Amino acid sequence: MVGLRYLILWLLLFMGSTTVFSTRYQKVFGSDWTSAARYVADHHAEWQQEFAPFGVDARLAEAIVFPELIRYSMWQDEIERAAVNGLYVTKGSQGADFSIGRFQMKPSFAEQVEQAWNRSSLSKQYGFVFNLQPNNQARRSRIRRLSTMQGQCRYLAIFILLQQQRHPQLSRLSHKDQVRFLATAYNRSFTASYSQIRKMQHHRHYHTDVIKTRSTHLYCYADIAVAYYNQITAQK
Repeated sequence: MVGLRYLILWLLLFMGSTTVFSTRYQKVFGSDWTSAARYVADHHAEWQQEFAPFGVDARLAEAIVFPELIRYSMWQDEIERAAVNGLYVTKGSQGADFSIGRFQMKPSFAEQVEQAWNRSSLSKQYGFVFNLQPNNQARRSRIRRLSTMQGQCRYLAIFILLQQQRHPQLSRLSHKDQVRFLATAYNRSFTASYSQIRKMQHHRHYHTDVIKTRSTHLYCYADIAVAYYNQITAQK
């Protein structure tokens, strides 16, 4: 009986701390959080259709990129999209490597994903490879994919599959810890080792300022992703 009471108390404390954790970031980001959450809710069914063929949990995928949705700026995105359409296509990532789209993906990130996919057994399993030729045609196709929501969802799904294959330890983690790990890898390093990513999980680099200054408030990207994941799973 004492053990049962202790368990119930622990669960209540855990659920309470989870709620506080999520609510704190909702208050910090205010209307930006609300707008991003509404955008995900409005597009969940559409995105789920893109993640499903890869066997990727849509809620997990959405949580990974949720911090990007908070700070997405359409005005800035149009400028960066124009730059990569011109300079990246002709000169590659050395010419322009801006983040574009709702998920704020860089061309260099897409290149890494494509290279890893082509080398992996997954490319044979799913029956397709990417054109990795260092020419205008391949780069233009890459930007075309990055410029659509469908393309960004597919890059995200492939990123998750590649990380799961690269780090089989992920399957032993809770869903929340998987979100934390994958969000860190997405934000910080696609190619880092398992131990390196685990060490980076609580680093504070995320901000929503257009230009980082000494007064800029820094947050942990993975914390925000987990807070959102807690919110949406609590609503089920």
